[in-house]
Amino acid sequence: MLKRIIVAAIYLPFFILVLFFLPTWCSAVLASLLAIVAAWELLHNTGLSKGFPLWLSVIAAACASPIIWFEVPFAYAVFFFFAVTAILFAYAMWHTESFKFAQIGASLFAYLVFPVLFAIFPALARENAGKFLLVLPFLTAWSCDTFAYFTGMAFGKHKLIEHISAKKTVEGAIGGILGCILSLVIYGVIIKYGFGLDPHFPALILIGLFGSVISQIGDLSLSLIKRENHIKDYGNIMPGHGGILDRFDSVLFVLPVVWAVAHAFILIA
Repeated sequence: MLKRIIVAAIYLPFFILVLFFLPTWCSAVLASLLAIVAAWELLHNTGLSKGFPLWLSVIAAACASPIIWFEVPFAYAVFFFFAVTAILFAYAMWHTESFKFAQIGASLFAYLVFPVLFAIFPALARENAGKFLLVLPFLTAWSCDTFAYFTGMAFGKHKLIEHISAKKTVEGAIGGILGCILSLVIYGVIIKYGFGLDPHFPALILIGLFGSVISQIGDLSLSLIKRENHIKDYGNIMPGHGGILDRFDSVLFVLPVVWAVAHAFILIA
């Protein structure tokens, strides 16, 4: 526990500095770095890929955030990622014994799905009240996880999905949803009366409801991959916490929820 606290005390100020105080282009650079590490963790540390396909996926993962940041036309972006996919299929044709469709699917997540989700960070930062919007995916994921943990410890009796996570309970999941909604409402009150902003409370509740459910799905989804590949953590870049995917699993899944709601409503004015 002491190691986790020390590491959090080192990394958290860095993320806060980049996301909330430095120019927004810095968040794009951070998103690319996170995507690179996440791609490596998913493919290399699980043993799903190595050699040329691994490095191609890592390089492609680094391009997702710049493509979105520089607003590359959609047709060109689609062509780029399709070209990477075509190259991987071509490689598979000549390495049918060592590189199969399962590896191509894993690569797709590594160089497209996760990097595009990370790229939502700088996209949110560019919105109106972007610094306050950036708090939402973290607050949603981490408040849900915290309330789920303590509610499960106090009242948990019915296992949620025991073969993936033995400690998660139905009661904990419900507590996470309710606690997340409460946390976002409190956050709305803080920015309203503390910073003079105008939050859209129904939209915050909507994020709390759907975001908390998606957050738990994200946590379990990344745990499922770990179980299938017989690893405890995705990496050790954050000692005591694991890898980037171990820390950002829930946050990644919440990001598109916040992004979608932010486009449906004026979340913070």
